[in-house]
Amino acid sequence: MVAFSANDPRTATLKDATTVAGVGYLLTMDSTNNTLDLTAANEIAIGVSMCESSRDADGTLETSGATVSFVPMNGVIMVASAASQTYTTGLLVYAQAAGVAGTTSSSRKLIGVYVGTGEVTSSSAGDLIPVNVTQAATA
Repeated sequence: MVAFSANDPRTATLKDATTVAGVGYLLTMDSTNNTLDLTAANEIAIGVSMCESSRDADGTLETSGATVSFVPMNGVIMVASAASQTYTTGLLVYAQAAGVAGTTSSSRKLIGVYVGTGEVTSSSAGDLIPVNVTQAATA
């Protein structure tokens, strides 16, 4: 399955001390510093990571001036899920802490609609789920 639906990738600098673990993590704009950060539960997602954040010459994830490639919120995107979530076709999906998606709606921002055939994610965060993000919250 393709992770991103014809979105052109972008590259941006991450907020200091932020690292991205891999593909599918929700990103938000830290407008104070013109950098990206992982979403918190009440923040608007502007994109989804295409890979982990940059590494230094020794292979360690950078924590200052790091960059990440991402795609804007558009179409159906494979998004990293929180642990132990149950998804059914048509279920609303929300931004959770640490840049992952989930089913908890209280004080969370909508990122879209689950468009898979139904699944329960594993007990660790990061399983990729298909979400139509054209209905994402914008305010």
